[in-house]
Amino acid sequence: MATIKQVAELAGVGTSTVSRYLNARGYISEEAKEKIKNACEQLNYMPNELARAMKSNHSKTIGVMIPTICNPFFTELVHIIEQNLLKQGYKTVLCNTNGDIELERNYLNMAISNRFDGIILITGSYEFMELKADIPIILLDRINEDDLNYITLTSNNRQGAALATEHLIACGCKKILYLSSNEQIIPAKIREDMFVETVVKHKISYTVRNNSEVDIVELKKMIEDGVDGIFAWNDISAIQCIGWLSELGIVIPDQVQVMGYDNIDIAEYVHPKLTTIAQPLAELATKASEYIVRLIDKNIAPPINIQLDNTLVVRQSTKTI
Repeated sequence: MATIKQVAELAGVGTSTVSRYLNARGYISEEAKEKIKNACEQLNYMPNELARAMKSNHSKTIGVMIPTICNPFFTELVHIIEQNLLKQGYKTVLCNTNGDIELERNYLNMAISNRFDGIILITGSYEFMELKADIPIILLDRINEDDLNYITLTSNNRQGAALATEHLIACGCKKILYLSSNEQIIPAKIREDMFVETVVKHKISYTVRNNSEVDIVELKKMIEDGVDGIFAWNDISAIQCIGWLSELGIVIPDQVQVMGYDNIDIAEYVHPKLTTIAQPLAELATKASEYIVRLIDKNIAPPINIQLDNTLVVRQSTKTI
């Protein structure tokens, strides 16, 4: 493995000049830069990032911890975060936890041992509240209600759930099924609570079920029992319901109306196109990228709690009011 001394000898400059080049600090002539760049390429020289991090106390690396890569909502969120952080000179390490608290803890320890500068935490369950670490952390799409001494960025789940439920009621639904997450995921529970609050206020019949409890046979029974509206906690669950309803020969939205949540890209391409709640995904991701860097640079400090409103996107899976 090549050393910085070998790079300097090949480039015909001092090791201090190579060090300034690698760390982008101090003046270096364009001629010297070109020589060092060519020497690095010829020797296949790669700087020891961990050693540099230990010396400078900055690795220029930020971890992004998500509950699953299978949901397009999170992959799009990470894509925007990564692009924004690159512009600010930071690398992104994706940590897919599958909602497992032990895996979250392991990733957190990995981030600390590898001297990550910070973490954007988009974790899966209530158990994440147990995680503590002396490292800059932004909570995105989650909020720790037991400890508000964080910087949190979320969409307004209560407002979004109310918007969805009110729309189904306005479209004539008399008995609405709310499909919640299989696990205790915070946004799903907040949406469920607001759904129940809204249907009770309007004296609308309702039922709440977890995804794991519902299959095509169970859905058929509930529709025979009068369910004429479905509000799924995310678009993936709503699209699954559309597939089942199609297999059952049930016409959407004439017989049953379907509402999703997240406005993932595929929502516009299923048949019928899915009515859903659009979270301000780009704004959330952009703010998270900005705030984690400002937190690392100690330009801001917790608590900061930002909540953004959502938008109703009406397509073909609900009736026209």
